[in-house]
Amino acid sequence: MNRDVLHQQEKSIFINMVLALIWCLPNLLLAVLSRSLLLLNEVPDNLRFIFTNFLSWRILRSIRKDRLRGYDYGTDKLQTFGSFICSVAYITTLLLVSAFAIRRLIITKPLNETFALVGALFQLAVVVESSWFWFRNKKLASKQYSPIMEVQWRSNRADALGSLAVFTGLTLSFLLRPYPWAVYIDPVLTLVIVSYTIASFTPVLVSNVNDMLDKTLQEELQLKIDRTLASHFDGYEGFHGVRSRRAGGRVFIEVALSFSPVQQVSMVSRTVESMRKSIQNDIPESEVRIVFIPCSINNSIGLPEVKNE
Repeated sequence: MNRDVLHQQEKSIFINMVLALIWCLPNLLLAVLSRSLLLLNEVPDNLRFIFTNFLSWRILRSIRKDRLRGYDYGTDKLQTFGSFICSVAYITTLLLVSAFAIRRLIITKPLNETFALVGALFQLAVVVESSWFWFRNKKLASKQYSPIMEVQWRSNRADALGSLAVFTGLTLSFLLRPYPWAVYIDPVLTLVIVSYTIASFTPVLVSNVNDMLDKTLQEELQLKIDRTLASHFDGYEGFHGVRSRRAGGRVFIEVALSFSPVQQVSMVSRTVESMRKSIQNDIPESEVRIVFIPCSINNSIGLPEVKNE
């Protein structure tokens, strides 16, 4: 784990959180005064952003300072859980906003033009800020995999594109205000933003659920392990199965093998190390352990044992 990269990730999230706190009050006032659903959408989204950033910042900070103990598969599980909570909170908020948008399509309300225009200018500033954090956090996530940073840069991307849509919607509502159908621009664009964002976050949510459920390896990865077992067929006496677990970006693999009692320790060590390196080369970001299983009673008296394939 690269602690320098981890510190950069932590710092980026903290700065993003502070800016969101500063923007919170003006955001709320403009949403109320303008009567814009697009700006109202930014209020719970801003609160969500503050909450998830605080949670993410605390997790990354605790990991960097080694305050976490008792996790058999490292801190990746905790990051995955934090990412899952953030994604669920975000999607839940978006579903509530979509309900408001549908209601606004039925019961239309005119916007306050002055405050809507001021809100549009503020949103343009948010586009610039979110875009900068979008590319910065994506770069940090590529340096060292973190489920939290994966959610973070996607959240920044959604905020940048969402703020751009809000700016466009408010500007169009102002320019096209003489037309009666202009009142529908605000709720329709809100629904578009919500749909796009949910589609963006769903893959992350599914991936986090799979990680927490500890699903077994994909068939493709199982085949790579089988190929290594086959190439070292003469180096071990019995094969007793494979256990695997995912934790964030890493894969933990345990291969249970038994060896002949008459086999030299040096030969067993070479076989184990060769198999371990082979599997880790075939499966990036994997950690492989060879577990020793005692031979059957037949082997202790020199009788052959059939290998379990």
